[in-house]
Amino acid sequence: MAAIENRRFRSLLLVVSGVPIAATYLWQALVQPIFLGGYLGDFQESYLRAAGRVASGTDPYDLCASMGCLEPTGPQYVMPPVLAWLLQPLVGVDSHLITVGAVLLLNACLALFMWLTLRALRVTDWQLASFLVLVTLAFEPVIGNVAEGQVNLVLLALSGVWFWAWIEGRWWGGLALGSAIALKLIQGPVAVLVLWARRWAMFGAAAAAGFVLWLIGAPQYLFEYLFKVLPSVSGGTGFFENHSPGGTITRLVDPQTFFAVPGSSVAARIVTDATSVAILVITLMLLGRPATTRTGLALEAAAVVAATPLIASYSWGTHLVLLLLPMYVLIVWAAPRRDWQVLGLVAGTWLLIGPGHKLLQALLVTGYSNIGVLRVMAEFGVVGLLALWAACLLALRRSANRLDSTDQHRAHEQKDDSAREHDPVAPVAVRSVQGVDQRPAEKGDHRLR
Repeated sequence: MAAIENRRFRSLLLVVSGVPIAATYLWQALVQPIFLGGYLGDFQESYLRAAGRVASGTDPYDLCASMGCLEPTGPQYVMPPVLAWLLQPLVGVDSHLITVGAVLLLNACLALFMWLTLRALRVTDWQLASFLVLVTLAFEPVIGNVAEGQVNLVLLALSGVWFWAWIEGRWWGGLALGSAIALKLIQGPVAVLVLWARRWAMFGAAAAAGFVLWLIGAPQYLFEYLFKVLPSVSGGTGFFENHSPGGTITRLVDPQTFFAVPGSSVAARIVTDATSVAILVITLMLLGRPATTRTGLALEAAAVVAATPLIASYSWGTHLVLLLLPMYVLIVWAAPRRDWQVLGLVAGTWLLIGPGHKLLQALLVTGYSNIGVLRVMAEFGVVGLLALWAACLLALRRSANRLDSTDQHRAHEQKDDSAREHDPVAPVAVRSVQGVDQRPAEKGDHRLR
């Protein structure tokens, strides 16, 4: 740990790791899809197909009626109709132009999220900012979203807008939150946080934005989505790509769902729903009274966002890109305090969701047949989600009770200062030529307090 305290050594680590990470990202997220004929599977097979059907006046959910929508995967369109409605102008456009535009838009959304979140957290140290950028670029769900052309990076950018407004106390962040929920319901629990904190203007803006988008975005299909598609897809699945507790529960109740059997049994659904409610209630209980400081507000937002994939009945790997927000908050909070427990939990989440899940996919592709090992590895995702949620709650508790190392050090200093005030003998300054460290403080060591 002593080496990490050396600023020059940290700079060297950032350069050595940053060059290959940046090069790999540029190749996979820009060069390959733009110049080598990349194919955005979900965007072109699901989103654009649904947009074409909306444009022609036909049902975008036709495949759900014929094939079923028990899993949020494949060509079936399972999102609110407004997204397909918004993509109508792209119907008939050259596929390569669509690919280039979509890739550039998704990368712009990622950049917007990073800029807004770093600004909201007031990160001024270039080393910490660079580290967070590298954590983002190397996060496996980021590349997965670009490769498939999924809308989750747009939701990530909107979450950055909401988070900035949340920290600054601005109501207009609700417009971004409501728009994100209207496009995809996975961020719904964040609205519960806004309501719990009694941020009425923000909640009203979110409700208005979502209602307007649903009202103008092919509303003739909204009833079908809410009462047929949504209940079907939210029933849960034990498919190995589902990282939520609901996936683990379904796999335990019916092991056959790991590979082939779609959907979830009634017993698994009941347990999943009870687990989701319990996680939400526990999170809100541990939040306590609404925060008033920037640190408290950031940790509140991180805790609820981290709980979101645990509350959902299904959480695909690409959905987990939204967890970059709580990762940023926890790293910025824990790094200057040298809270290695919190940082370790965040690192564990990053590894389990990213490289851990990638290893499982590689074993499946190569035909690895040890079912016991595969079943254990399938739970890497839910373990990572629980670790991040626990890290948020731990940081909340330490911040609220002033138990972190920085605050303890300050408390001891204040106690010593108070004791000296009542000391009848004035302290005598002792000078020692050899004992005084006259080296200047390292430039740029601006620790967040």
